[in-house]
Amino acid sequence: MGLIIIALVTVVALLSRRLWAKVTKNPLPVVHARPGAKGVRRVLDGLGKAKAPTRSNPTSSPDEVERWRRDVRDARSSKPRPVTDCEVLVVGAGPSGLMTAALLIRQGVHVRVVDANAGPATESRAFAIQARTVELFRGLGLADELLRRGVITTGIRFHIKGKQVGGLDFDRSKASTTPYQFILMAPQAEVEELLLADLARHGVEVERGTRLASLTQTDSTAVARLVSATETVVTCQYVVGADGAHSTVRSQLGLSFEGGEYVQRFLLADCRVEWPLDHSHFRIFMNGRRIGLFLPLRGAEVSRVMTTDLAPRDDTDRAPISLDELQAELREAMGVPVSLSDPVWTSRYKVNLRQAGGYRAGRGFLVGDAAHIHSPAGGQGLNTGLHDAANLAWKLAAVLHTGADESLLDTYAEERHPAGVQLLKFTDRLYKVAADLRGWRAWLRDTIGPFLVGRMSAAPLPHRKSFQRLSQISLGYRPGDFTVNELLYSLKGPLAGRRAPDARINTERTVFDLLQGYRTHVVALSRKHLSEAEIAEHTAQLDSVAEFGGTVETHLVGRVAVRRHDQVEQVESVQVFEHYGLTEPDSQALYVIRPDGHVAWRSDELDFDACRRFLGRVHGGIAEREAHSRTSAA
Repeated sequence: MGLIIIALVTVVALLSRRLWAKVTKNPLPVVHARPGAKGVRRVLDGLGKAKAPTRSNPTSSPDEVERWRRDVRDARSSKPRPVTDCEVLVVGAGPSGLMTAALLIRQGVHVRVVDANAGPATESRAFAIQARTVELFRGLGLADELLRRGVITTGIRFHIKGKQVGGLDFDRSKASTTPYQFILMAPQAEVEELLLADLARHGVEVERGTRLASLTQTDSTAVARLVSATETVVTCQYVVGADGAHSTVRSQLGLSFEGGEYVQRFLLADCRVEWPLDHSHFRIFMNGRRIGLFLPLRGAEVSRVMTTDLAPRDDTDRAPISLDELQAELREAMGVPVSLSDPVWTSRYKVNLRQAGGYRAGRGFLVGDAAHIHSPAGGQGLNTGLHDAANLAWKLAAVLHTGADESLLDTYAEERHPAGVQLLKFTDRLYKVAADLRGWRAWLRDTIGPFLVGRMSAAPLPHRKSFQRLSQISLGYRPGDFTVNELLYSLKGPLAGRRAPDARINTERTVFDLLQGYRTHVVALSRKHLSEAEIAEHTAQLDSVAEFGGTVETHLVGRVAVRRHDQVEQVESVQVFEHYGLTEPDSQALYVIRPDGHVAWRSDELDFDACRRFLGRVHGGIAEREAHSRTSAA
């Protein structure tokens, strides 16, 4: 009787989980039942977990593997290639455009970058680099240089009516899945300079003073008319619009830019700040209708300060601001004595909240500010644009070079447009709480805010949740044709579409040390101790897997039965097993991790055949062709 009650409670709980996901429009991960599973087992597989049968790791014979290799080669060679001046034209040399080019180069794509401006940005502009973005730079081998160019801040301090009332300490977030438990304050100009140097090392120079005049498309190419000192026509296979909020590419593609402008204006300066507080923390000041921000850039030498502009709206919208004007407004907002000097950059600006109606139209794509603009609240914009680039570049390369079907490119908008919607909602909420309150709402915030923020600061959960949201490490994509879970034993660990976490393997290596080079990684994990014969078999299988996904790198991570083995990343820390869902002593798992650091496919056994089928589907539709041939034969 007791077992029946437990079973009923389990089923009710799982069904409730599905109902809650439907109500909140947050779908559960897709979990595919194993081939041959029937009846109750198939139902339980769909709910999330089935009773574990005897583990088996199916493998193909050498002849079968060779046939798969031949099919992959045929799929890649069967696609005709049009004659073009370049494969991808990137329009715009801001951070998003430069990152797109840097990633395409690493995938072997011939890329050109054009920009209408005569030179790179010299202003700080965006500044907050989140943990997820530092991880992206690490994969390119650029993280150390990026860190040298910025200032690390490990928390945010909140002030109301001149008094510090609490804050967020990222050291308390216990984010063991990333080595970057902080916000890096690095000016946009520094980020651009770093990426420009990287492009130069790879032989790519930005074509400055070159604007896009028109863009047309055929079935196989895009044709761009470029105007500089002369007019030229460039034929390419794809165009990436990274040309900002007033994007010409977006206009030429006929994509809308929906949203509007906030009423509030802001004053900003990068300058020397003298005051009684430190120069190492991000600080937010709230005082009635006013808001003030302090952001550390280069210690006591240069900091960024921002405040609301309450002057009447007239012709002063575009007028330059003086430090005296900004200093007076800051003192009102902050409630502390502050003196400004040595300005590097000043600006009076307005904030928009807009998103493109689509991120793709035929052979044209949008990334960064061309796709979405919003308030600077939360320091998300620069980071989101860079991850647009990371999501798109490998998909373009797969279609161009490894035989992938063009439907893979549809997943760019399917994944990044919802991420943009979340971004706009998140920054809009932050903006309205901090800077858009008037009258009794502002009075209420200033009255009960100190108590609420104080209580929040005392509890550990807000620190952890806030860091996960701000850092973007919690962002994931929905399962689909190219993000697949094949699970039978457990839902623990990152599911397809989620970010692959860092984890300690041994004293010398972490998972992120393996995931280098912006390429696809296949990681086989074994908590079970492996014999010499098993190591040889798994290594051979991983070698064959590498044939099916273009630039694939494989790794065998686990424990060995007798002695150290050069072909195995030997585990000394259980953290890698805990973070990747290997909870049982004999647990094994196989992961395909995309170049952008998200899990593409996952199995909770070393099913190398299933892995090959998945990579074949992504890179050339091999699985679909084989299924069709079997159906025709029947």
